[in-house]
Amino acid sequence: MYLAMDATQEFDLKDAVHSHAVFFDRLVEMIPANIYVPKENPTDQWAHGMSKKARAESKRKTKLNLKKAKRARLDPESARTTLEVINQQEKTKENPSENAVTTGGEPNKPRTVTYEELRDRLHKRIEMLRAKRHADQAASTAKSAKEWQNQKKSDSLKRNRKSKAVDPEAADGETGLSAAKRPKLETKQPAPAVVEEELEFSRVKMGIGASPGLVKKKKPSKEKLLAQASALQKEMQDPEKGQEVALKHAWGAAVSRAAGEKVLDDPKLLKKSIKREEGHQKKSAKKWQERKEMEKKILQKKQETRKEHIQQRATEKKERSIAKREKKLARPGFEGRKQGFINRGD
Repeated sequence: MYLAMDATQEFDLKDAVHSHAVFFDRLVEMIPANIYVPKENPTDQWAHGMSKKARAESKRKTKLNLKKAKRARLDPESARTTLEVINQQEKTKENPSENAVTTGGEPNKPRTVTYEELRDRLHKRIEMLRAKRHADQAASTAKSAKEWQNQKKSDSLKRNRKSKAVDPEAADGETGLSAAKRPKLETKQPAPAVVEEELEFSRVKMGIGASPGLVKKKKPSKEKLLAQASALQKEMQDPEKGQEVALKHAWGAAVSRAAGEKVLDDPKLLKKSIKREEGHQKKSAKKWQERKEMEKKILQKKQETRKEHIQQRATEKKERSIAKREKKLARPGFEGRKQGFINRGD
């Protein structure tokens, strides 16, 4: 009896599970496949790194694929339910070798690019750009200029050391001072340091603020800088001394830029700057002239208004005085105001 009851319960459980599975399958079929089934490998056809032509071709292919997919989706014969799509994906996962070709008859997508291949592409791209802008040549020029400056500094230091190696008896002179008084004299009046004419000092300031003894030089005009840049360009074109002048100028420009100064040595840019400043000056002069004319007109108008007001006040005052005189009463015994003498001399 118990065995029969267990078999009946197991049979009822299987029926319930089957009915639930059928119910959920129907629910899944009611949802569109493009919403329910996620995309496996979404590709970005307009990713960075693609050329303009490749991006346009990829965009064109994408539009064609979208049209084909739309036609296939609207075709009643090739339409598949969501449950069929899920079953197809499960079969594909179980047998990957059988699905070497996609359903549309096209081969699978190309393999992903590895990190090493991307790095090689980047290095090739960098080398190509460096070759275009002659970066190696500029680096070699800067390196040779630095070596030349270091050699010049070392030679200057050697000459300075030789000049400081002076005989102590000659430094005292022929004064005949004693050895006890000599240190006091040296502390009170130190010997001036010997500086070679070829020794150059850097213009980089390590402290904060300007030195008290230095006077700020006036900034040269753009016309003067243009003349200097043109002369420098002519010197650099000299076949004999052009390279030496270029190296010296390159090092000086690098030091000036390191000190925070602007290096204006391009004649084309200087000409543009001068032309732009002239345009600003002309525009400013025109505005100033218009302003002066406007002020002159306003002042003239104010003067005319003032004259009119003065004339109007004088006229009003005169009219008031006449009206006041007419209203004044005559004296008793006289008929009105005297018009003339009563007794005329015959």
